[in-house]
Amino acid sequence: MFSKVRENSQRVKLFKLLKINKKECKFFQTKLVSKRKFKNNLLENWEFKTRNNEKIPAYFIKPKEKKKYPTIIYCHAHGGNYSLGRDELIKGRKSLISDYASLLCSIEYAVLCLEMPCFGERQTPNESSLTKSLNWYGKTLYGKMISELISGIDFLTKRKDVKKSNIISLGFSMGATHSYWLAALDKRISKCIHICSFADLASLIRNGNHNLHSYYMIVPNLLSEFSTAKIAGLIAPRPQLVCVGLKDKLTDKKSFTISKRELIDIYRSLGSKKNLKFIIENNSGHKETPKMREAILSFLNDKN
Repeated sequence: MFSKVRENSQRVKLFKLLKINKKECKFFQTKLVSKRKFKNNLLENWEFKTRNNEKIPAYFIKPKEKKKYPTIIYCHAHGGNYSLGRDELIKGRKSLISDYASLLCSIEYAVLCLEMPCFGERQTPNESSLTKSLNWYGKTLYGKMISELISGIDFLTKRKDVKKSNIISLGFSMGATHSYWLAALDKRISKCIHICSFADLASLIRNGNHNLHSYYMIVPNLLSEFSTAKIAGLIAPRPQLVCVGLKDKLTDKKSFTISKRELIDIYRSLGSKKNLKFIIENNSGHKETPKMREAILSFLNDKN
């Protein structure tokens, strides 16, 4: 039975599997590169640096009024489109109804989006090369991504225009996996939304659909310790919205149902089942739907 007593030890296990520690999750320099208007909002272009002097571009966008905003840490997708990266936030992508920057600012949210390794301005080294080199040094690309996102939360908590008690993770596809892993590992995330990437990995392996995931998701020995639902279960009792399409091979009905049932059991065991919501599109594939978008807006507007 899942219990809150086990949460911290489970997080420690996840950090070990990712081959990161909390000391790594820190930017050593943050630099505001430029500011400009974006659809009547203020778009800040940032550059963060790691202890290895690696540059990480990021966008921070907010409505122009000077006040504190609830804030989204937006996790961009993969989709084999390595050139898009953080620009997904302001340009959108084919699988999304529209860009999220203008939408979220219109409902009085600020948004941060970090460019992940291998994308946008960080396309060199590529995903295959970086995965291999990190693995040979006993590290993982997924751990590197998550550690940078945790550093992004650190950045947000230091800003005077961010409501520290209302930082929410949101992402589609690769960004969906980042969103629930991030919320699982960092309790500063108050709510979590993930779109089109929630399914039992062992089940995906049995039906062969696991190979649709790219190299970034390789975490050695993960399935000997965790299932997808056990990771997402570390978010409980905090609110979580799960959106899937059952025609999506990454969230096929059988694999998704296994994770759904297990996650419901975890929330129920903590007396917080009302904080877990699902949007299940039976005839939709790997894309955001109007029903999902409507549920996301409702979830963000919910004060719980």
